[in-house]
Amino acid sequence: MVRFFTCLGMLAVLCLSLSGADRLAQGAAPLAVLRTHCIDCHGPDTQEGHFRVDTLPEKITTAEAVARWSRVVARLEAGEMPPPDNPRPAPAQVQELVTAARTGLAEEAQARRQSGRAPLRRLNRLEYENTLHDLLGIVTPLQDLLPADDLADGFSNGASALSISPVHIQQYMTAADTALQAAIARQPRPETATHRFSYCDEQEKPFYGHGSNEPFIRTRGDDLWFFRQTHIEVPAYLRQFARLTQQNPGSYRIRVTASTRDTDGQGMAYSVWTAAGGKRRELIGYYDAKESQPGTIEIVHAFEPNETIIVAPYRINQARIDAGFSVYSPQLDLPKDWQKDGNTYEPHGPSLVVAPVEITGPLHPVWPPQGHVRLFGETPLVPVQKVPAPWRVPPELQRPYRGSQYLKDAVTPVADDPQNDARRLLKAFLPRAFRRPTTDADLQPYLAIAESHLERQDCFEVAMLAAYRAVLCSPDFLFLVEEPGPLDDHALACRLSYFLWRSPPDDALRAAADAGQLHQPQVLRRETERLLDSPRSDAMVDDFLDHWLKLREINATMPDKVLFPEYYEDLGNGTIDGLLHQSVVAETRAYFADLVQRDGSLLELIDSDYAFLNVRLAQHYDLPPVAGVQLRRVKLPAGSQRGGVLTQASVLKVTANGTNTSPVVRGAWILENIVGQPAPPPPADIGAIEPDTRGASTIREQLAKHKNSSSCAGCHRKIDPPGFALEAFDPIGLSREFYRTTETGDKVASKFFAGSGYRPVKFLHGQPVDPSGQMADGEAFAAPGEFKQLQLREPAAITRCLAGKLIAFGTGQHPEPGDLLALEQIVDNTQRQKYGLRSLLHQIINSPLFLNK
Repeated sequence: MVRFFTCLGMLAVLCLSLSGADRLAQGAAPLAVLRTHCIDCHGPDTQEGHFRVDTLPEKITTAEAVARWSRVVARLEAGEMPPPDNPRPAPAQVQELVTAARTGLAEEAQARRQSGRAPLRRLNRLEYENTLHDLLGIVTPLQDLLPADDLADGFSNGASALSISPVHIQQYMTAADTALQAAIARQPRPETATHRFSYCDEQEKPFYGHGSNEPFIRTRGDDLWFFRQTHIEVPAYLRQFARLTQQNPGSYRIRVTASTRDTDGQGMAYSVWTAAGGKRRELIGYYDAKESQPGTIEIVHAFEPNETIIVAPYRINQARIDAGFSVYSPQLDLPKDWQKDGNTYEPHGPSLVVAPVEITGPLHPVWPPQGHVRLFGETPLVPVQKVPAPWRVPPELQRPYRGSQYLKDAVTPVADDPQNDARRLLKAFLPRAFRRPTTDADLQPYLAIAESHLERQDCFEVAMLAAYRAVLCSPDFLFLVEEPGPLDDHALACRLSYFLWRSPPDDALRAAADAGQLHQPQVLRRETERLLDSPRSDAMVDDFLDHWLKLREINATMPDKVLFPEYYEDLGNGTIDGLLHQSVVAETRAYFADLVQRDGSLLELIDSDYAFLNVRLAQHYDLPPVAGVQLRRVKLPAGSQRGGVLTQASVLKVTANGTNTSPVVRGAWILENIVGQPAPPPPADIGAIEPDTRGASTIREQLAKHKNSSSCAGCHRKIDPPGFALEAFDPIGLSREFYRTTETGDKVASKFFAGSGYRPVKFLHGQPVDPSGQMADGEAFAAPGEFKQLQLREPAAITRCLAGKLIAFGTGQHPEPGDLLALEQIVDNTQRQKYGLRSLLHQIINSPLFLNK
């Protein structure tokens, strides 16, 4: 790509006194550039791309003018026009034209957008769940109760995709009831106790006594010794804890103490999962166990009724076989002079030892819980049998169902002055729920609901829950309500908090808004810094990357077991390598979060001399060993192809289909998400390119034939080169020099660990990989590293693209043509701050695109 004007910055053109429309209308300067240099290809005789410059309107006042001038700006920003082999205008002339066009587009947008730039939008599922969690102090999952959100510009919080239907309303009522029930205290404070659960207990015998586990999973004293992976259907499921959560679900503190034996000082890793019904549910994490040094990890987690934990050793089978031990029979591990002791064979060799698990809970820092206090304040709790007449208590409150049983000692709030208490409680609740100050007019509809129930002599809880349900299904709760023009302090607080935390403003941010100070630059910067410094900003990192880099699709496909056995821990039962699968996503998140926290250059997203690695990722990437399962920043060896997000396994996996890769898919992904120059859709009559699974021809050879079509060549000149560079990596992110195939090719002299032993690979050595290419401007590269350096020649384009994605994520509206002037100011200011990613966030938050509706 050509850099003949972007390297000049914004010049001083932004300060020109004439409007964009006036400057375009003058014709002698900006518009004359197009007429001089573009008329041969885009004039009355020839209209390449069905575009004419001689008929361009001189003023941008219509939708057609906006569309046509936007196309001009996009082509000039990309350096595509005029073509490289044609005479080019001076960079200053092009810059003046682009600036005048941006200004004209901005003026047209300002005149048209009477109701503001960002449309009214509702909370998406994640924001809705987070809002109720913060409001009511609960952790109950709610997202799956609501219909899935559509995407707009790649994001699930895009205003144009967040429709609402009768189905939504019905499901919001269900979700509101679920949240309210989870928040209410229905019994006296449960006792918090500490339990010591040993897997050696008789209740756990279905696990350790199972015929497939017993030979290699033994109880010794109070400890459990793993000498092999457990049977896939019979994991180390702690039944004693399940019985505890059956009666008292809630948050618990889990302490797991583990160590290894006979691992030659290397230690071992293990995982902890939530589980129910004997099956794994959610991965809590992977942890290190050291040789003969018991180490304790502590977890605080919320458990639903009947949920428990599973502890599982990681790759213990491989560790045993590598050390020369068996995973089939303990007898094979015995020394020659061993004497049979009774009828048992005791296994030997590498093992994971798990001590009794210490569990404390349910944890209740305060009682009644925060959510109950938000709903009922200090209203006394009375046994349901003692509710005074004439108040009616429905049967579901007389015998409430909590966990998996009916509560015998159920209580309910009973107000001394129901009408006044209802007004007082709702008046305190509404500002938090609506995220702004409220008036008596706001209060009256919900108070009327409570009063109507009280008039029918329904008990206080029933009356209040009906009102609260209406609040949580109201437009003021479900939508981010903003008035046209500059956002008021409370609307700005919401936009800032949902951007950086994906949740409503906390007390400190609300206080700044209440004081009318949030628009003060120093206060806005202070609050932005505070939110970014909080661990809660991880929610922004996770959700933004899930959409921008499509990490949410990491489970959409799984690698072919024959072609990519390295991704599996046990090929026989199809168990993926959990630590690897978790780490490839965690690497990308840690990388981005690190840039935000230290204001690292966003250009490091393209290339860097470091990566975030752990023991498994370093092995996967064939890099020098790294100890432990925790990710840490590691300097890469000289000449490494890694560094930046483009060569991270997460990105390489979501841009492949589990079996093969396509330069078209990966190239289009880079143009859309990194460069900000999305390729147009292919013509309707052009078929897709399908890789040759036989390995007889490469995708490059097929694309060469495909590009013979004149209707394809123009786009493929842009799409294919980035995709060719990433052909150096396979669908699981491994570097490769040849394609793997199952039909035509040479045998590969290599083995892999299949779960119970080493097996020869079944894939064949296919065609060689060629990661070289030539960019649209003629610049050539031979490998991914050279390609990344070519990308770095266009820092403004990379910054513009990322800024646009963050603006779409932060405001619910992708930048439109009328926003290009403000967007370029963000890019220019970020450039002056050495492209810091944290600086970019500050520039976005302080821009009119963020501060105005």
